[in-house]
Amino acid sequence: MYKYLLLCVASVLLFSCERESNTYEVGNTWVSAQSEVVLIDTLTMRMSTIMKDSVITSGESSILVGNIKDHTFGKVNSTSMFELTPESYSLATTSNVVFDSIVMYLTNINFYYGDTLQTFKMEVHPLIDRLKLNSDGYLYNNSDFDYSSNTVGSKEFLPRPKTDSSFVTIKLENSYGLEIFNLLKSKDVTSQEYFLNFYKGLALVASSDNNAMLRFGINSSYKVQIDNVTKEKASNLVRIYYHTASVNGTEEVKYTLDLNPSATYQYNKIKSDFTGSDLAGLSPSNPLESKNLGNRNYMMSGIGVFTKVEFPYLKSIKNLYSNYKIISAELSLSPVAGYYSKIFYNPTTLYYYLGDKKNNIVSAFLQADGVTEITSTLSDNSEFQTNYGYTFSFLSYVNSILYETATSNNAVLIYPSSYGDALPAKTVVGDQKNPTNPAKFNLYLVGY
Repeated sequence: MYKYLLLCVASVLLFSCERESNTYEVGNTWVSAQSEVVLIDTLTMRMSTIMKDSVITSGESSILVGNIKDHTFGKVNSTSMFELTPESYSLATTSNVVFDSIVMYLTNINFYYGDTLQTFKMEVHPLIDRLKLNSDGYLYNNSDFDYSSNTVGSKEFLPRPKTDSSFVTIKLENSYGLEIFNLLKSKDVTSQEYFLNFYKGLALVASSDNNAMLRFGINSSYKVQIDNVTKEKASNLVRIYYHTASVNGTEEVKYTLDLNPSATYQYNKIKSDFTGSDLAGLSPSNPLESKNLGNRNYMMSGIGVFTKVEFPYLKSIKNLYSNYKIISAELSLSPVAGYYSKIFYNPTTLYYYLGDKKNNIVSAFLQADGVTEITSTLSDNSEFQTNYGYTFSFLSYVNSILYETATSNNAVLIYPSSYGDALPAKTVVGDQKNPTNPAKFNLYLVGY
């Protein structure tokens, strides 16, 4: 009988006029009474753009640096801060050693956004404050730690992700490196705790002239050529070069000591300014309904801009039949016209969460294993938006509301990356009344 029901549903999909009043007789062998498969595609959705007051930006091994400026989201700036951990708290030898230089190496291999045809400008500043995690073990986009106004290095370059040119070399000030060198040479440093009393870490700060965002992955590596030698796997790090001085004709011996960015004590300080943009007026305390945004909904990770979906009349479905079973419930969203080109980055994956009336995330939607989050993947990269969009299964959500296993205030929050991710992925999708790319919600049920 199960296979028979699936055949009926398929017939509905092929021949339905997609009106709420259309019904399709299944037969009377499944239950003792007559059964019908019903498509409901006119259920009212209330959609809005909301903003979380903070977003986790630590623990993602993601150094995010840059600025984005456009009429959609206004200005978004990211500065990355991190501790440095020496691979050793002592030099290879302290006898006749001479400091040579200190260099930062960064590899951008998997992400960029914005105008990479222009020169990207970036500065390196020492931290004044020591990074301290919140009680939950994370740092957030609005965590507030200061860095010195003095620069210890700077770089101008053309971003070229996934090429040798993506490997960025920044020569740091010798005075900065020499101080670290002398501290380690003194043999006083025996732990990271002691080291941090003197060197809190570094901040990577992008120039306000940039209109691009770059990501450098902590502990990532890329085979590049360093020091005019054979290509080697080089990770993101700060490297001190030093050597032993020649004594009585002995040859110099060259050494290096690496200081690695911490994956735990690192975060991206991301600021946003919606002045003059589509989202002017948006704040954590002031969500914006889609009807007041040209029937559009906005999402951007890193600054915590979500799309909220509510179904104020969902429970009225229970009045249609004495007995019913929901077969499927799917929401389809499409980027609206003008927001689906390669220039306007649409994320490959959207996540969705159960949220409460205060827009706090209650839980993720999980697969059968109870661990893996259910996501929606961009269906097609068609230039003309043919089958271009995201589809979400709302079956568990609908059942939780209809069978009273969730409070009636719970809504669905949709986000353009995992909640803990720091990527500046963004997208703009239509609501039910958008003239070019409306949101669609189709619910199939068997009633009897």
